[in-house]
Amino acid sequence: MHHSRNYLLLTLLTLSACSSSEPTYSTDGSSEARQTDSESQDTGQKVSDAMTVRAQKNALMASNRVALGDDAFERGDFQGAATHYAAASLLDPSNVQARDGSRRSQAALAGNGYDIDSAENVLQTAQARATANRIRIEGIVRDGDRALSQGQYSKAAEHYLIAKQAVDYNPNLAIGALDAKIVHSKYEQAVSARNNFESAERENMAGEAAAEAASLKADRVNYRANLIATHLSDANEHFLNGFPEKTVATLDTLLRIDPGNANAIGLRAIALETVHQNRSARTSSQFREQWQRTFEDLRHIAVPAASNFSFDVDYYNEVVAKRSSLDTTGDVKKVDATTLGINEKLSSTMITPSFDNSLEEIVPNLSAFSGVNFFITRAVQDDIDEDLKMISINFKNPLPISTVLRIMEDVMLRQVKFVVRNGAVYVVTSDEADTESVTRQYEVRDIVNTIKDFPLPDYNLAPSGGIEPSEEELPESEATVLSADDLQTTIEESIEPDSWDGELHSLSIENGTLIAHHRPEVLDEIAQMLEDLREPANIMVDIKVRFLLVEDSFLEDVGVDFRGLGDDATSGVPGDSGDINNVFNDFGDSTNYGSPGAPGVLGTGQDVGAAYSESGQDLLIISRTEQLYDSQLSYGDDNFEASGGFAMQYAWLDDTELQMILRAVKKSKRSELVIEPSLMVHNTARANLVVANQVSYISDFDVEIASSASIADPIVSVANDGVFLDVRPVVTADRRFVWIDVRPTVAKLKRPIATLQTSLGTGSPVNLMLPELELQKVRTRALVPDGGTLLLGGMKTVKEKSLESGIPFLSDIPILSFFFSRKGSYETYQKLLILLTAKIILPEEHEPTPVPTRL
Repeated sequence: MHHSRNYLLLTLLTLSACSSSEPTYSTDGSSEARQTDSESQDTGQKVSDAMTVRAQKNALMASNRVALGDDAFERGDFQGAATHYAAASLLDPSNVQARDGSRRSQAALAGNGYDIDSAENVLQTAQARATANRIRIEGIVRDGDRALSQGQYSKAAEHYLIAKQAVDYNPNLAIGALDAKIVHSKYEQAVSARNNFESAERENMAGEAAAEAASLKADRVNYRANLIATHLSDANEHFLNGFPEKTVATLDTLLRIDPGNANAIGLRAIALETVHQNRSARTSSQFREQWQRTFEDLRHIAVPAASNFSFDVDYYNEVVAKRSSLDTTGDVKKVDATTLGINEKLSSTMITPSFDNSLEEIVPNLSAFSGVNFFITRAVQDDIDEDLKMISINFKNPLPISTVLRIMEDVMLRQVKFVVRNGAVYVVTSDEADTESVTRQYEVRDIVNTIKDFPLPDYNLAPSGGIEPSEEELPESEATVLSADDLQTTIEESIEPDSWDGELHSLSIENGTLIAHHRPEVLDEIAQMLEDLREPANIMVDIKVRFLLVEDSFLEDVGVDFRGLGDDATSGVPGDSGDINNVFNDFGDSTNYGSPGAPGVLGTGQDVGAAYSESGQDLLIISRTEQLYDSQLSYGDDNFEASGGFAMQYAWLDDTELQMILRAVKKSKRSELVIEPSLMVHNTARANLVVANQVSYISDFDVEIASSASIADPIVSVANDGVFLDVRPVVTADRRFVWIDVRPTVAKLKRPIATLQTSLGTGSPVNLMLPELELQKVRTRALVPDGGTLLLGGMKTVKEKSLESGIPFLSDIPILSFFFSRKGSYETYQKLLILLTAKIILPEEHEPTPVPTRL
């Protein structure tokens, strides 16, 4: 019996606890943020409606459960009936039928009837819980009263809303101070007070906002007026100071603020007119200045350059000197002053390393000598083998501590490194040193790109039907200094050779840009190597080849001719008398007696030089003498011939007629011909210079045969006349001498070009042109000092010619021989010198001196 009572009591307590489950509200009196009435009222109404609907649904479902429990109880299924009644009590704790059915089912299951004591205990428990709920709700109402008295209307409305919902949900609480009407009245009073307070507050805020807006509007008006006045004042100041352009700009700004400002519009028109006048005056002044500069440049344009390099100093100092190197691209960390100071101390402090100790024993001594803090990391102390940290070196000469540290790294197989960071020298492992790897880019096109050679063919005349000269086959050049692959291999093998793994440390060259990822000190070594490689790549050579032809010539020609005698007529035509002139017909056709270029038997003519005749024409003696050479006195020099000089004609008219012609000429010539082609060439590159005339000539003919005719098709060739220079310099390692492969050529085409008339077998004859080319050329390799001149070669020419023409026997008699002979002599002395001058050009040596920024 005791067990069944406890079981029934437990069930009733469970149902009672479920039925009395209500939310717990905080009674904390702390101030809360007020909310608007509309939001609180809507929220409370929604909560009340939701609770009402939920209560109705639970009551309906509880009734269904009670019916199911009654049916199960009548069928004797007490366990099922107890389950349905318990579910009904959970849904609607106020359902009396569910509570009674649950008690009856529990009693039937225990085999006992209804225990009134248990019911009384349960009822007492329910009453105690209801009393507690009532006390709690009364406290909430008192909190609302307190908040209402303090003017916290939103908080009071919240407390009254909670009490109102509790009373509506459990009408048993609506007794005394918790009467539903009282609670509702207080809630409505709190809501009304809150609404009135918020309405008044909104009105106050609206008034303050209107006052603030009016104040802002007045401030804007004042600000606009002050701004317009300021712009007008600035415009006036600019105009008075002589800056009408600034005046126009200031007034434009003002007109954007006040487009209709009449003062600004008028002042702008005046300032704009002044701007146009000033521009017109400046244009006229600039035109005059440019006009003077133009003619000044024309007067000095013929002045040769004083040096191989000419800089615009102003442009260089303002633009070029401020350019940064392309190698600065990348993640480059700036080195602070402390790090620079430590590196300077390590480089300047000299010691004589001689020790056989462990790393831990050596480091304190290095710190004491250099005055720099050293720090050995835990990884070096624990992870590095002790045998590896034993260092034994012995030098007799002092070395910088920085060099000693590098030597120690090599002794320890680079598993331990010395890194300057955070104001000290850290002794770290190779893995710890790799944590500061950065990426940098280096421009290496000037190192890896190929230098193109420009060879010069050998200029000469190609014989008709001969073999055309073939072009010289040149070896293919790979790069200026190193190819991209060779450069990458050189860096990886000479700088930290064991560290380039392709992951933590990588190196690649793409499109002339070297991208390296490594520690900063390694990247600095790469930069230094690239600078060293660029030194031979930035060398040029100024090459001059001088052809110096010195000539000293002498010519003398003296002779007397007896010819050119005319008759007695006044016409003065020599030999016009048929009686005299016809006598020389015995020596050949009178129309073919010759010319100065091709003299005949009697010379260049048949005129008479001396004549004697008696009366009646019984005796006639005529004669002529003309002294001729079988060749020209000079050697084909058109500008130095036996022409001009002294010429005298003497005539004797009597029974004996005589005409004598005396010609005497003496010439001398001294000349110096200098041909100096100059060429600026990149070191190791092959270049050429051509200053020539190209002369076309007909060298041959092809016969084109048609159906009934043949046509001569001319073959046109080209002869080159001028100066040709082909060089390749190689500067020695000490940059004091230059090896030069030089091929200078001077070609001179003789004019006029000789022609040859020939027949092609059919058709009209054709003329072939036979040019003659005089060549002076040298092919050699020479070592020239920087800035020095070397005699490559030369040629001496001595020409002597002595000609004499006269009458036998008479030309051998002294004094008389002068009248019956012609004597000429020609001497020329020529000397050709080929000089080579080379000058090494380093662009950095010719840079202008930077202008100091501070005096």
